[in-house]
Amino acid sequence: MPIFMNHPRLAARYRLMAVLVWMCLLAWGAVPGFAEHPATRSGELRFAVAGDIMAHESQLESAYDETCGCYNFQPVFADVMPLFKEVDVAIANLETTLPGKNYSGYPAFGAPDTLVDAIQSSGINLLTTANNHCMDKGKDALIRTLRVLDEKKIPHLGTYASPADYNQHHVFLLKKNDMTVALLDYTYGTNDIPIPEEVVVSLIDKEKISQDIASARKQKVDAVIVLFHFGREYLNSPDAFQREMVEFALEKGADVVLGGHPHHVQPYQKRTVKDQEGRETQRLVAYSVGNFVSAQRKPYTDGGMVLYFTLVKKSDAAGGGTLDITGVHHKLVWVYVESGPRRKQFHILPVESYLAAQKPQLKPQAQTAQTAQTAQTAQLKLPKNALLSMKQFNKRVEKVLKAKVGPAPKQPVAGPEKELTGG
Repeated sequence: MPIFMNHPRLAARYRLMAVLVWMCLLAWGAVPGFAEHPATRSGELRFAVAGDIMAHESQLESAYDETCGCYNFQPVFADVMPLFKEVDVAIANLETTLPGKNYSGYPAFGAPDTLVDAIQSSGINLLTTANNHCMDKGKDALIRTLRVLDEKKIPHLGTYASPADYNQHHVFLLKKNDMTVALLDYTYGTNDIPIPEEVVVSLIDKEKISQDIASARKQKVDAVIVLFHFGREYLNSPDAFQREMVEFALEKGADVVLGGHPHHVQPYQKRTVKDQEGRETQRLVAYSVGNFVSAQRKPYTDGGMVLYFTLVKKSDAAGGGTLDITGVHHKLVWVYVESGPRRKQFHILPVESYLAAQKPQLKPQAQTAQTAQTAQTAQLKLPKNALLSMKQFNKRVEKVLKAKVGPAPKQPVAGPEKELTGG
């Protein structure tokens, strides 16, 4: 021990110098056992993903107001506004066209532009358009749909007014909160309606999907989200084609894969996998989020879920980093068809809020702020039969969401099955 350590002031100064040197070494990454470039939280995006927005004939009739000769869909979406207030990006699938005239429901969907006004008012701010009904009214209606969305400043992806439009925009780049996320949207088909060369519908094709994900990665995005309109209708679990395509997208580099079209909610799962460099990373898969609004009333089709997740980018001083997927959960929605003196009224209702409102009221001191707020969002007084149907829907779907999903097929399947009925 140096002799000056016996002197109190010199000893204190020596210890201070030692601490400073150690801190410098730590900052330079020279201390064994410490990360060379500690990750820091540098950006996050909160997502909410809803299902298919459809416009069957009875929905069009219920929205028509003969006093003005116009269509009003605002009441349909009024109750779900709170579901999207706390997110950055709210996505839904527009499964109808906007032809400007000759409105109709299944099998050739075409809705008034005011449907989009109501969608936008609810808080949904990104629409996918690649689905089996995007060509229902022909090329002109597809182009007009995109023009209306552009005029209303609603971002969209999946269908394109020209090959040039497709080449420029099919890798949709979402830039917000210091993050860049690529979104890719595909459909299994267009119900055998030919797609003219003048427009582009993004179809499920393995080679194209692989190229698109690679193209997105070259643009140094923080995450890739793939959206599929696929699967056999009216199943509670994904079919072989769905499982195959999900695994393919993950293998090619997708971080999140989201599905729709079966009109039933199907399970979702968060996974931890190893990337090409052997690092553990997170992935999220949702096979089907079900319907958001439609006139379908059979069990499982009369509602859907809103899936929530947050993408968190953690960067390090070396310019690298990781992606975390946090806050994964869901909220169910159920479509209530209210009988009126002149016509029906459709309402999308948040199940949690309405069931909470039916529970016996707690004393103020026993009520949490969240419980009180959840119950207060219920605006309609539901009749007993409607409340019972909502409870049955909730019980059925929550059971579906707990089911396990089988592995992807070892051999490629022939392809998606064709549409059965209704959507």
